[in-house]
Amino acid sequence: MEPTYSLIGCCVSRDAADLGRDPLPPPVHFVSRTRIQSLVSTPSPIDPDDIKLDSAFQRRTIVEDHQKTALNPLAGIDHPIVIDLIDERWQLIDTGSGLVTSTIYFRNAGLEERPGNTLVPNDTELADDGPFATATREFVKRLPARPVLIHRAFWAALDTAGKPVSDLRRTRRNNAWLERAYDLLEAALDDRALPPVEVDASLRVADPGHRWGIGPYHYVDEYYTELAGLVRKALANAPSRS
Repeated sequence: MEPTYSLIGCCVSRDAADLGRDPLPPPVHFVSRTRIQSLVSTPSPIDPDDIKLDSAFQRRTIVEDHQKTALNPLAGIDHPIVIDLIDERWQLIDTGSGLVTSTIYFRNAGLEERPGNTLVPNDTELADDGPFATATREFVKRLPARPVLIHRAFWAALDTAGKPVSDLRRTRRNNAWLERAYDLLEAALDDRALPPVEVDASLRVADPGHRWGIGPYHYVDEYYTELAGLVRKALANAPSRS
């Protein structure tokens, strides 16, 4: 039987439903283009008519990130949730009302320069009582009482030709941050956390021919093949009720 799950994360997990030798079924609900600190912040005003983008998906993610409704579809679900933290790379913006996520969609819509917006320094220390850890504990409270599978996804350093995808110091810095952030998320989830999955680092290679283009989180097909197998096994062993 194929797994049923919802996803909070980005293409690093979502692409396992399309790429590789044996793709997963699509997630029931897909929450993306947001950060944990934004998800638990207070709403910020947004006029959907101000979002000048052709994509309905892109417009929706911006509206949900402002209105803090992205998690609403998860209420009452009867299946596990898969989470990755790659979207934590985006800059946070303080609108004066609350925090929002400055994704590429947000910037392409021209919203970053609105009056009153200020950049929020990233929580680089990740202390147990810091902004990310505090927001993560609140985030967990807002999730439905279902098992959660963490996909410990990290940036690829090299592409298939052995060339650096990004500045290697930046890649190492971001991966060290993610390592600690995943630990904090797992701790906050406590006994709701399933044993996390992590694809073998040898498959963490960027694919220049990836459908989303070259990037440190756009991997070769073999990555998604292994990820799909790990997710299937983990969710098959998940308790039927939390």
